[in-house]
Amino acid sequence: MKSFVVKSKVKDFKVNFVEDYKFVEKLIESPHYVAIVDKKVYGLYKDKIFNIFPKENILVLEFNEEGKTIETVLAIHKKLLDRTAKKNLTIISFGGGINQDVVGFAASTLYRGVNWIYIPTTLLAMADSAIGLKTSLNFNKYKNVLGTFYPPSEIYINVNFLDTLDKVDYLGGVGEIVKLLFMDKDSINKLHVILKKTNILRERKDKKAISEIIGEAMKIKLTYMEGDEFDRGRRNLLNYGHEFGHALEPASNYKIPHGIAVMIGIIFANYVSLKRGLLNKKLFEDINNKLLLPNILSTDLKFEKEFFNKNTILTNMKKDKKRVGEGLVLVLPKKDLSLLKINDLSIDELHESIIELTHLLHI
Repeated sequence: MKSFVVKSKVKDFKVNFVEDYKFVEKLIESPHYVAIVDKKVYGLYKDKIFNIFPKENILVLEFNEEGKTIETVLAIHKKLLDRTAKKNLTIISFGGGINQDVVGFAASTLYRGVNWIYIPTTLLAMADSAIGLKTSLNFNKYKNVLGTFYPPSEIYINVNFLDTLDKVDYLGGVGEIVKLLFMDKDSINKLHVILKKTNILRERKDKKAISEIIGEAMKIKLTYMEGDEFDRGRRNLLNYGHEFGHALEPASNYKIPHGIAVMIGIIFANYVSLKRGLLNKKLFEDINNKLLLPNILSTDLKFEKEFFNKNTILTNMKKDKKRVGEGLVLVLPKKDLSLLKINDLSIDELHESIIELTHLLHI
């Protein structure tokens, strides 16, 4: 996959596709940098990558959904304020989407913005969140309600990091890519191609093909961001699966990770669409049985009934920051796989769809 530049009203940034870890040697040539590394990533790559970093230039933190908060950002600020470099500081971030959110927010708010470089280490971050421009924090059990628009100056995509990615996190990334492939133009005529690409991803063997699929997913996402960089119109459609998924994550105490929750959210949205007559039954069953459920059910996650408590889910969905009225927000697919945002999902529809969802998940 060739590297490319993403145009942004905030600042343009480059997406670099690399085949090995030599790019790290170039990064540490910067005179004023600090690397902020996910603790798990550091443990896996301590000898392969991070042994060349001076100890004073590396900060290892544990990133998780519960810690995706302003308190974690302030802790990073406190560490960085003592450094000699100020506006000329560069932060190099290694990790998944939570690392990206927290470190990106810290970079955007320290000295009103310092340079940062992002190296995503999960499939979901590589294909989706890395180019989203957004940073997001949780606050008082509200998901992603604090944030900024602040892209990194460079992104490095190295699919070799996927060799050590946990099965559940990897499959969550597969689900997010499938969602983006659905959102491509004429996807209704390409379901067999999407299935083939899904199988390539699940097997993890063909790194060149995986890199190409990641690049394709990125470019599909960018078509929804063009002209709506700050998420006020068409870009909202990228939330397909996210409204219910974001409600499910805290309802499960984050035992269901983001990527898997989004896949479940897509099935939920598809069922609502089916009942409203927007999606036909064959397409509903094909998407579920061929593309989504095989990923979800092979994660070995234990889905508890209490995760799908209708009152908890309702309370969480009411917290969706994109609500504009009393009704619940949802992005629905139509029979041609184009998408439609609704603002009138009823409580009855929510409850019925949760019942069907738990049946499909064999709960």
